[in-house]
Amino acid sequence: MRLLLSGLLLLGCQPSHPKKVPDEVKLQLKWVHQAQFAGFYMAQEKGYYAKENIKITFLEGGQGINNALNVTSGKADFGVLSPEDILMKRSQGESLTSLAAIYRRSAVVFAAMADSGIVRPSDFKGKTVALRYEQKDFELQFYAMMKRLGLAVSKVKIVPYDPAYTGFYNSKVEVTPCYSTGGLIKMRQQGLKPNLIWPSDYGIHFYSDTLATMDKLISEKPDLVTRFLRASLRGWRDAIEEYRQAVAVTLKYSQIKDAQLQNAMMEAMLPLVHTGEDQIGWMKPEVWQGMYHILLEQKLLAKSFDVSQAYTLRFLKEIYGGKGK
Repeated sequence: MRLLLSGLLLLGCQPSHPKKVPDEVKLQLKWVHQAQFAGFYMAQEKGYYAKENIKITFLEGGQGINNALNVTSGKADFGVLSPEDILMKRSQGESLTSLAAIYRRSAVVFAAMADSGIVRPSDFKGKTVALRYEQKDFELQFYAMMKRLGLAVSKVKIVPYDPAYTGFYNSKVEVTPCYSTGGLIKMRQQGLKPNLIWPSDYGIHFYSDTLATMDKLISEKPDLVTRFLRASLRGWRDAIEEYRQAVAVTLKYSQIKDAQLQNAMMEAMLPLVHTGEDQIGWMKPEVWQGMYHILLEQKLLAKSFDVSQAYTLRFLKEIYGGKGK
C-alpha cells in the first residue's frame, strides 16, 4: 500500500550535511522490543538516522522502568511516552514536550465474551470490570467514557487488571481492557471473538505512543530535533508502506521471535498510526485539550497549566512544509 500523502515526500528530499562525528542519540522505548516500534527500527536499518548524522541507541522499556523519568533525568534524549505521562510531568514542573503522536489513535479497547450480551458501556452496570493497573490509560478512558455517557461507576464492580486474563477466561471477570495491539491478539489466538467496546466510539480521543523530549534540547539543539524526527517519520512511513519488511526488521530486535505474533501486532497497529486523516505523527490542539481536561477532571494533575506547553507543532510543520494534510 502506497501512502497518498504528498507532504511525506518532503521527508526524503532534505539535503544531509554529514559531520565527521555523528550526534549520539538515545531513544527510550515504551516497552520491550516489538513491532510496536517498527518505524524506528526501519529508520535505523534503512540508514535514515545515519543520513541525518545520528547514531541511535534504543533503550528498552519494561516492568519497573520509568520511561518518562529516563527522559527528564537525561538518561535518554527522546522517549516514546504516553501522553498522560507527558501531561502529568508537565503539571509537576518538568519541561517535557511532545514532538509527534506516532499512534494517533489509542489501542485501548474493552472486551467482553461474545455470548455475554455486553456490547456497550451501559451494559457494564452490575458487571465485574478489570481496571486497576500501573498503566493509567485503562482507568483514564474508562472513567472518561462513563462520565461522558452519564453512567454510574458505583454500579460497576471494579477489580485489578490481569495481563494474563485468567479471570476473564474463567468468567470471574466479565469485562477487561486490553490493547488491540497486544492482549486482543492473545485472546484471538485462544480462539475467542470477543465483543469490543472502543472508548473512541463514545467521544474519548487519546493519542498513544508519543515522541517527546525536554525543552532544553529543543532550545539548545533544534537542528538535532528536526533531523531525529525527520528520520523517525521516514522510518514510520516505510513501516506502513512495507509492513511485511517492517516485521522482518522487527524480528532482528525482538526477543520474541514469533513472526506470526509480530505480524498480527503490526497489522493491528497500522490504522492507529496511519489514520487517513493527517500526516504521520501530526497532532491536533483539540485532542491535547481533551486529554488535558480528562486528567484534570480525574485529579491526576498536580496543578493546572497551559496545555499548549505540553506539545509543539514546530518541527512537524518544518518537516511537512507547514501542512498537516
